[in-house]
Amino acid sequence: MAAVHWFRKNAPMAKYIELWTLILFLVLLLLIYMNTKENNQNSFESLKTDVDFLGSSLGTIITELEGKRIFNLVEQARALTKSIRKDKNLEAKAELQDLFAKLDLNSSEKLLRAFTNYFQLINIAEEIHEIRVNRLKEGNASIAEPREDSVAAAVKELKDQGWSATEVRNFIEALDIRLTLTAHPTEVKRYTIRLKLERIALALRQLSEQALSPQLRESIKEEIRAEIETLWQTRELFHKKPTVIDEVKNALYYFERSILEAVPRIMLDLESALELYFDESLEKKLLPPVLKYRSWIGGDRDGNPFVSSETTQESYLLQSQLAISSFKADMDKLVQQLSEWEKRIVLRPEFRKDLEQDIKELGEPDRFMEEPYRQKINFIHQRLCNELENLKRGQSLKPAYPNHTEGYLEDLKIIEDTLNLSQNKRAAKAFVRPLRYKAQGFDFELAALDIREHSKIHEEAIADLLAYSGVHNDYYALAEEQRVEILISELANKRPLAPVDAELKPVTKRALEFLRVFKDLQNKLGKDATGSYVVSMTEGISDILEVLVLAKEANLDEIDATPLFETEADLVAGPEIISKLLQLPVYKKHVRKRGLQEVMIGYSDSNKDAGFLPANWALYQAQDGIAKVCKKEKVALRFFHGRGTSIGRGGGPSGQAILAQPPGSLGGRMRITEQGEALSEKYLGPDLAHRHLEQVVSAFILSSARDTKEIALLEPKFTEAMHKASTAAKKTYRSFLEADGFLDFYHSVTPIEEISNLTIGSRPARRKGEKSLANLRAIPWVFSWTQCRANLPGWFGLGSGLKEIDSELLKEMFETWPFFKTMINFAQMSLAKTDIEIFKSYFRLVPEHLEEKFWKIIKDEYDLTVKEIRSMTNEDMLEHNPDLLRSINLRNPYVDPISYLQVELLERLRNIPSHSPDKKELEYAVLLSLLGISAGMKNTG
Repeated sequence: MAAVHWFRKNAPMAKYIELWTLILFLVLLLLIYMNTKENNQNSFESLKTDVDFLGSSLGTIITELEGKRIFNLVEQARALTKSIRKDKNLEAKAELQDLFAKLDLNSSEKLLRAFTNYFQLINIAEEIHEIRVNRLKEGNASIAEPREDSVAAAVKELKDQGWSATEVRNFIEALDIRLTLTAHPTEVKRYTIRLKLERIALALRQLSEQALSPQLRESIKEEIRAEIETLWQTRELFHKKPTVIDEVKNALYYFERSILEAVPRIMLDLESALELYFDESLEKKLLPPVLKYRSWIGGDRDGNPFVSSETTQESYLLQSQLAISSFKADMDKLVQQLSEWEKRIVLRPEFRKDLEQDIKELGEPDRFMEEPYRQKINFIHQRLCNELENLKRGQSLKPAYPNHTEGYLEDLKIIEDTLNLSQNKRAAKAFVRPLRYKAQGFDFELAALDIREHSKIHEEAIADLLAYSGVHNDYYALAEEQRVEILISELANKRPLAPVDAELKPVTKRALEFLRVFKDLQNKLGKDATGSYVVSMTEGISDILEVLVLAKEANLDEIDATPLFETEADLVAGPEIISKLLQLPVYKKHVRKRGLQEVMIGYSDSNKDAGFLPANWALYQAQDGIAKVCKKEKVALRFFHGRGTSIGRGGGPSGQAILAQPPGSLGGRMRITEQGEALSEKYLGPDLAHRHLEQVVSAFILSSARDTKEIALLEPKFTEAMHKASTAAKKTYRSFLEADGFLDFYHSVTPIEEISNLTIGSRPARRKGEKSLANLRAIPWVFSWTQCRANLPGWFGLGSGLKEIDSELLKEMFETWPFFKTMINFAQMSLAKTDIEIFKSYFRLVPEHLEEKFWKIIKDEYDLTVKEIRSMTNEDMLEHNPDLLRSINLRNPYVDPISYLQVELLERLRNIPSHSPDKKELEYAVLLSLLGISAGMKNTG
């Protein structure tokens, strides 16, 4: 009241103070803006400095090792392509093509190597720049304005929406995100080269982030030049295709490099945000693991003959060894940190009792006298060593942890609780709590391993078992209803269809072997060690029931059968299939026991099957329909998104993609695949990994929070418009693929055959059967269109679809519908990376009678798509994302020489006699061009 009285009495002065307060506030905002702008400018200057240094260093190495002629050749090619792009200089284009036509193979290979190495180095500089920018943003963040896409920003948004502390805590505790590393990586860099690039990155960060003496600075620069020197002389391609175990080890590298560190950081971010915005103290109780990992690598058998039951077992072994070894390393560090002397601390009776039990089981400690924490840590270390021995020997040694991760977690909890009660809260929070989150997030198995198999394999195995047992001699001839009836009957029958030693077909034995591996691993490591059993090409409910019958035959009770809807037709049928499954009492009982229904949706085959817009719409409708079915049946649902890294396979920024999911489809649970070059792009180091994960978690929190509210129905006019557009887009896309001569055109204009020869993955490029488009996998399909700079899977047919929608309605959809806006923005990314003129140069490789026909089809659709998007968004392509646009524009002049030279080399390779002594070197040069364009475009499949 006194303040009010003063204000009334001194109103003029109050207004005066109020005015100055406003002025000071505006000045403060201006200073912050200028500081941010200056920091951003300084950051970009640092990027430019790094790029200039790396580029000039590479030029120096080329000159020293190859001579001035090769260096001049590189500069000549670069200058000509820049002139072609900037000035539309046809004379420069003719000069470049003539230069490449006369170029000997040795010089061609060195030219490709120069541009490939350049992009590998520039990619490093951009990754360091991304880390630098993120740190600047973090430094400029505040409680009132947390960093965009951060966990803190998401939690603050919930508070601003009126959520209480209890509501937010309960909500976050129920979240379930599973990121899944897939079994078909498209990582094209050799492990040796990747390590070289990492060492360069580490040294480059030293130069830009640390105050160094001139002598030390020059020493580090020379170290970088030495790495570039040896990089120039290192073989780029794998000598032979990697094995499945090589792929497993590749994934484990990223766990060790960054993931194991990034996940506990995310959990601590969540804790901090709750404390910051809700004063929610989590001192005693850990949050449940919001984020966990799974893997397909070593378990994905669909079309990969090299994945055996032995391979799956070895994959589990390698994963568990890494997890436990990492925990051992944590104890090595912790034993140095918790060095408290017993006479200076207070120990809980529970801690003393626990330590006495350890002494009883493991013997009197021979070191760390009167240092109880160190004694306890040493005992933990011993138990972890015994766990590792158990894995290697395949037997139980005593004393290890009988309940695996739970015992280890309990030991860490005892230490943290005791520290908290002994005036050591800082040590508890800084040293022990991250280790508890790490153990909780990864367990002793690191990442639960999924199995994936094609539905036709299960059909063959069931047919064999039914015939062997005399139940039915021709399962193939049965209609779907009859199959379901027999399978339900068998699930209710406890007797096996065949004894363990029965003479069954190899396909049946193999199917049962994998399920028995699942059971064996669950017995050794617990039921959480194994993941889902994913059924590729699920077309009906019998495809899922067959897996359950096979599991019963293998005496496996704990199994999650996950249908995978891949083609457009299967996505459309998905809701009805799930509905019919959930209406079967035997299946409903299975789902209740498992706790949820997991459904995987495939982005790759649906796109390849129907085109960009129809696939995206089919995916949206499938999710919406399946979510409604599960809600009606009161069954918890988790969607598993089979997203690729390229736009044509469901790629794009993960956070944006999550926010664009249909309302009601998340419900706090989600799985997403992490594929191919996504591993090196997202997980190269702890900082990049942390930024990627916080964007995923932030978007997931906001999207799941949206799903807790009353969900508004989609505007009927939007649905009608999308149906109309999808139909038109599919018609355009399918008429393109089904046009006379398409297969010949595709095999000539793209390097698809050469891609098939790349030694970058264990899985063949095609499924079994004739060489056809249907048998070609989606990854090489997208890879081939990326190489020739067309990027067709990311946009073709979209223009024809958009043309069918009223222009004003299109604008309304773009402005108000997150799904539609994200789809269009992703298409813009793909179109921005498309270079239609460079693509036209590949028509040199096309038979003359097909050239004009297919060029017109593609060019007309490209022009239409660009026109429709510009009209709808009222801006040029990617104008809303200037950083990405700038990156693409800066890269293109350096990708162009590789593209032009690739065309020349492909033409030579396709015309060279098979017995020519130059063929092998020519093949290597062509494959090197594939790597160069991949590095430049930052995309493969």
